[in-house]
Amino acid sequence: MSHSQALWALAQGEALSLEIGPGPRELVVTKGRVWLTQQGSASAPPEDVWLEAGQSLALASGSRVVMEAWPQADFQLLVPPAACRARSGRQLAKPIKPVLAKAFGLAC
Repeated sequence: MSHSQALWALAQGEALSLEIGPGPRELVVTKGRVWLTQQGSASAPPEDVWLEAGQSLALASGSRVVMEAWPQADFQLLVPPAACRARSGRQLAKPIKPVLAKAFGLAC
């Protein structure tokens, strides 16, 4: 998968609601700016975060976020490498190309 295939785009005024999981994710803004609201809980209120191109935010498994582009944005929602190792129960000695990892059942 190329980086462009993993890219999501939000147009001006477009909002997106995401439920994160299974496992944690990392949201990386590659272009533009997003306004993100993380779901609150009984012990913590919802939290608003602004992210610009080049910035990222770790998102916990099971969390819910709502995002809006200001004015437009591109982003990636990535599985952190540590989550891959935890899910597979294996740790790779060297990075392996995604196609090969998938072929051998090592991809997340």
